[in-house]
Amino acid sequence: MSSVLSLLSDKPELERLLLDILEWEKAHPPQNEYDGFQWFDVHGDPRTLNTLVTKGVLNVVFKSNKACLYRLVSIADVEKALADYQGLVRPPEEEEAEIPPDLFRVIIGHDQKKEILNRSICAEQPVHGLLWGSLASAKTLFLEELARLGRSHFIIGSNLSKAGLFELLFNERPRYLILDELDKIDDSENLSCLLSLMERGLVSETKYRRHKSLRLKTWVFASANNVARIPPELMSRFLKLHFLDYTPDEFLEVAVSVLKERESVPEPIALYIADKVMRELRSRDVRDAVKVARLLKTPSREEVDHIVEIVRKQA
Repeated sequence: MSSVLSLLSDKPELERLLLDILEWEKAHPPQNEYDGFQWFDVHGDPRTLNTLVTKGVLNVVFKSNKACLYRLVSIADVEKALADYQGLVRPPEEEEAEIPPDLFRVIIGHDQKKEILNRSICAEQPVHGLLWGSLASAKTLFLEELARLGRSHFIIGSNLSKAGLFELLFNERPRYLILDELDKIDDSENLSCLLSLMERGLVSETKYRRHKSLRLKTWVFASANNVARIPPELMSRFLKLHFLDYTPDEFLEVAVSVLKERESVPEPIALYIADKVMRELRSRDVRDAVKVARLLKTPSREEVDHIVEIVRKQA
């Protein structure tokens, strides 16, 4: 197996050939000791196949003046070598993942949760975090901040297609996977892929007789409202952070901070929007304050009153 890995390191173009050989082998179990593939079955150059024979990767099972037939010495060894190789091959920028110096600054309070998440991000090995609890809490704000990390990828669980997580991981190879609505993932293939990623750093798929696998060093940060819907084996892989409803004072402070930092709303108007949303729309969801702010044509109290009154009547 180590010889295969060494060959792949020296000649990356062999990866495609070995994958084609694996596919052919799995589709054609040997019927007798002379049964094997020819060069055109796997789109391989005969000289390259002969090199694999001398390296102990292939056996010649039959040879005549008209044909030469081959078989892998060990399917399992080649699969393992390919998995290890794919885990080693990373984009040039993969080892660098920028951490913004102002990460979490927009979030008021939750100092202990910030500390845990910062420690996780800086850990040598992945420590996965699950943010769970009330609907109108800071979970989404935390996920949005985590999505600012270099080489992060944000996805919504309810939008994942069947087995879509594997393709995302294989194509994007994120350092940080930010997953909103974890409790909305109910497809067994996506759940299995996530479990394997978090437990062993391995994602793999066997489809149409082709096996693809990849090793990733990926941190998973997820949110959920209802943890009862999450399988116990998946829950056990997370460090869990519980979020409660905002108090009135906390909501005002957080909403004003978000409107100022992210929406460029002047502080007096930001405070006015937050107060109107809480008292007249009876909401402590920061998203509602952001929606009102984005509907303003000018940052004035009169505009805020007008928008809030319209929205209130539609409720």
